[in-house]
Amino acid sequence: MSKFYEVRKRDGAARIGKLSRDGVNYARTPLMLRVESLSGKGSEEEIKVISAEDTKFEDLFSEETWSTPRGTLLLPEVHPLFTKMEEAIPSLFVDFFALSFASNMLNSPGDFVRRIIDARNSIPPDVALWVPAIATAENAALLFYLGVDVIDDTNAVIKGYRGIYQVEEGEVRLNDLDDLPCNCSVCSSSSIDELRGENNKDRALLIARHNMLLLDKEVKKAKERIRAGNFREYVEMKVRTSTFSTAVLRILNLDADAYFELRTPVARNQCMEANTMESLKRIEVKRFANRVLERYEPPARKILLILPCSARKPYSTSPSHAKFIEAIADYRGYIHELILTSPLGVVPRELEVVYPAAFYDIPVTGYWDAEEREWVSSCLRAYLERNLRKYELIVAHLSGAYKEICSSVVGDLCIELIFTCENNEKATSKEALNRLKERIAELYGERKRQSGFEMKASMIKAMADYQFGIGAGSELVARKEDERIKITGKFPYYKLSLDGGVLARIVPSYGLLALTMKGARRIVDYLSSYKVEIGDFVPEGSILAPGVVNAGEQIRVNDEVVFAGAKAFGVGRAKMSGWEMVVSRKGVAVQVREVKGI
Repeated sequence: MSKFYEVRKRDGAARIGKLSRDGVNYARTPLMLRVESLSGKGSEEEIKVISAEDTKFEDLFSEETWSTPRGTLLLPEVHPLFTKMEEAIPSLFVDFFALSFASNMLNSPGDFVRRIIDARNSIPPDVALWVPAIATAENAALLFYLGVDVIDDTNAVIKGYRGIYQVEEGEVRLNDLDDLPCNCSVCSSSSIDELRGENNKDRALLIARHNMLLLDKEVKKAKERIRAGNFREYVEMKVRTSTFSTAVLRILNLDADAYFELRTPVARNQCMEANTMESLKRIEVKRFANRVLERYEPPARKILLILPCSARKPYSTSPSHAKFIEAIADYRGYIHELILTSPLGVVPRELEVVYPAAFYDIPVTGYWDAEEREWVSSCLRAYLERNLRKYELIVAHLSGAYKEICSSVVGDLCIELIFTCENNEKATSKEALNRLKERIAELYGERKRQSGFEMKASMIKAMADYQFGIGAGSELVARKEDERIKITGKFPYYKLSLDGGVLARIVPSYGLLALTMKGARRIVDYLSSYKVEIGDFVPEGSILAPGVVNAGEQIRVNDEVVFAGAKAFGVGRAKMSGWEMVVSRKGVAVQVREVKGI
């Protein structure tokens, strides 16, 4: 438990935090400690590290004389005090834990992953984790991505004294360089020949200084990426410079879903750039695919129409989908639209504005990798297996790789399907669009347009189910006796009202449905998993973690939540996961939107 450390911003397991002393903010994580501060030479990072062998070990369980940030060691399994420390961790009053013997992790990517995740899982979420003596400009981002909050420049200094010049992509011996590939204060003030001409001590000091500055630059870059909410993209780029780091990320993608799912926001106001094959394994992608299967019910329609995705999001705003919609407009009441895309697999039209469906971008080359094809195929196959009986027939307006993927899936499932694009024909061509329109007209000669209310209501219903679970949407939009339900606003800024009072509105900037208190009360029976129980008070501003008594385990950062206590009821947005709200002593748990005293 922490007294001086508070997490302010999260991007997955990576965090930006505030470390205070005497009520004054004096350091932010991700933080790089300097060698001189660790040797007690009076640098600004005055942090006390207490070992398990201290004679006053019992003081770790009291905050009576705790006046400065302090930490303790996480010992490896082979240490004789390992068991004692592991049992003590939940009740220790410290601001950070230091992972001892961290350099041993560099022998195996698996050990690297296991020790850091085990450490992060074993300590409270509102304390920092320091992994000492291994950070480089090459691996710092990966450390932060795993949940490390504090590093140091020990490695940079040691390598400098050994004549090793570090770069963002790794390291090289000074003698192997023809020029200095850096513009730091050291490299910009000396040529490589001048640096080589220095005596051994001065040359070592200068190289060490360069290495320190490079690492400090990397920490700042990582901090900005975490703040912006696109840190995963940066990590995917960084690991490419090292086989070890690439192996670490692949292991994480295979074996650490549970760890990252707990810590990954349910929505961001940032575009998700899927630039590598590792992007297919992101939690956001897997979560979306799972929710389409588990929290989505297609509307009753006779035809399932499978369409390709578009570069512009939401798809309905793109020129290509405007043409598709125009072609089927007279018969849209018969049709349910499903968009085939990488990396999300399948996106029902009703969910096109949710995160990440309206917030992703991919490199468009016309070529689909085998792994990419297999993932999208698996998503389409799972959707059809679950929902096939809800349609009379399937029409696919697809060409190229989209058509090949769809053909393979329906062939495996022995499903009859009508294609409306010829080989090598663009889906947006006049011929293909006319064929689509004519084929639908042949199947159902009588026109059946989709009403504006029906279209808007199906979107709000689907989003409510996606966020809170099946059933929430139907309850929210259902017209009951003597009720006047109205949906206003231009796509996608829809607002659902009942008897003049707003129930919910779509927030396109996050891809979420935001509830009012009236809307929350209407579906309160479906919100038990997204309920935060608070203490005996009426919130004035945000709800802090110490005020939370209990919280739903399914709550993630940026989820819509309801909160209730003996004196208050309200709605807001989660700023921590539910499990974190319960065990943390510091930090904002819920950003309150509306509250009413009871």
